[in-house]
Amino acid sequence: MIEPKRVLRALAEHWALLEPLCEHFDQGTLSLSELRQQLGAQQIDSTAQDITALLDVWIRLDILVPVAKSPNRFELNAQIHDFLAYLRREHRLGLCLEIEAYLRHLERLAEHIQQAFDIRDGNDLARQLRLLDMRVRDVLKKLANDEQALVSVAERAKTSDRQIPLRQRYAEVLATWDEYVEPMINLVNADGAFEQGVRKVENVLLRLLGEQQRLGHLVDDDMLLRTHARILEMQTSAQLTLRHARELLLPLREEARRHNAVTRGAALALAAIRRKGIDAVPQAAMPMFTRPQSTFLGSASQVEAYVYALARFEPKPAQFPRAHKVPKSGEPPRAPRTVKEMLDRCEDALPLPDLMVWLLEQEPTGATDELLYWFSRLSRDKRFSRQRLERQDYSTREHRVSLQSFALLNSADATPGTVSEPSEQPSASTPHAS
Repeated sequence: MIEPKRVLRALAEHWALLEPLCEHFDQGTLSLSELRQQLGAQQIDSTAQDITALLDVWIRLDILVPVAKSPNRFELNAQIHDFLAYLRREHRLGLCLEIEAYLRHLERLAEHIQQAFDIRDGNDLARQLRLLDMRVRDVLKKLANDEQALVSVAERAKTSDRQIPLRQRYAEVLATWDEYVEPMINLVNADGAFEQGVRKVENVLLRLLGEQQRLGHLVDDDMLLRTHARILEMQTSAQLTLRHARELLLPLREEARRHNAVTRGAALALAAIRRKGIDAVPQAAMPMFTRPQSTFLGSASQVEAYVYALARFEPKPAQFPRAHKVPKSGEPPRAPRTVKEMLDRCEDALPLPDLMVWLLEQEPTGATDELLYWFSRLSRDKRFSRQRLERQDYSTREHRVSLQSFALLNSADATPGTVSEPSEQPSASTPHAS
């Protein structure tokens, strides 16, 4: 067991030597020779025996701990390392999964509280409420630590060396966003696990307050109210931490993404210019500075929303009419004419002095494109012999069509002077709305 007084006395006595070593231990372990070198650089007047005696004291007090399977390498004791990090106001970003695990534990404690109240066990109920209060305080401490760690991440990215590429400078920011901020957003949103867990625990505490008024007090109401207030504080703290994280890291993340896109495009353009000259770059990709821009593209948020809408575009489903749907006029729906039916009707009506006039009589309410289809189909059938007529205008329900119609005869009854013209499409002028 570590003796607190001796350890604290040693930390206070050798703080000037231990504080610089903390940065080295943050990067990993140190060998015995490296420790001697670091202490020798700080204590120039000390001899090798003095440094050895100092290291022996630190090892005997468990301030330095040998690494497993590497007895010649040492690291700071984990508890002392955390204590020194707290004194130096250092914060290490935790995992979002830790908060989720805390929430699962809070839900289990809420179930135990409800069970203890159901069996009227006051001692167990008080114990479970104390545990619940301790876990909520643990979540609050973790959220405060994570918020300070996020501030440190942003400060390191802003104050790092300007000579290194932006992708390397902001690597920690991008990793923090992917590994902490995005999972935290999914956890704290309206239908996330955080809100659901807090709601469950809050409902249990509020139900206990009401039941105690009705059935009698097992624990003090102040304990329930204090725990409930701390849970609400935890909920607010999580939302504020997430908002602060987004305000800190989102601009840096967007800057890195924009810089990467511009750098990639510039590299491709320069490579093309080096190989084939300036003419190799498409003119559409080169900005024109001879005239002012006349098209307003909108702000960055509008462009992002537009691109997002394009990426998530889904066509609207086609709405087909139902089989039992009745037209507005009240008439029952009429099935479309088949080719065989139209050919038989046309053959029965032969001879036809004017095919288009006959079609208009048969289909007075037919659409223009449907009438033209039947005109082309019947006039090209081999069982009919046709004679071209003069061009004239025909009025359909929707348009006025100008074309050269045909007179149809049966091929068997055709006179020797009748000539069957080759099949061709009817020539019609552009329809005009009637």
